[in-house]
Amino acid sequence: MENRKNLYMVVADNIRRERRRLQLTQMELADRADISVDTVKSIERGRRSMSLDTYLGIVQALETSPSALVNGKQPGKYMERFRYIVDQRSESEIEFVLHMLEQF
Repeated sequence: MENRKNLYMVVADNIRRERRRLQLTQMELADRADISVDTVKSIERGRRSMSLDTYLGIVQALETSPSALVNGKQPGKYMERFRYIVDQRSESEIEFVLHMLEQF
């Protein structure tokens, strides 16, 4: 039971983080996911489980993948830094770096 509670909190934290990254309000996320704002609030607090349909609606609204929101690791925590670096590079430099990352 404790693992389930921890997973709810991981998902809640990831949803909140992704929503903020996209600069969405809870109301905007609710509209995009076709759910109520009260549902978003409850989910972000880790106090509510959700149906698969609701989860997939949130995933789509946040423009992410289903696995990204259940991952305890935060792969997105470096994304802002990566975006800044990429914005400063040419397309050929970006392609080279992506190729190197794929080899990694």
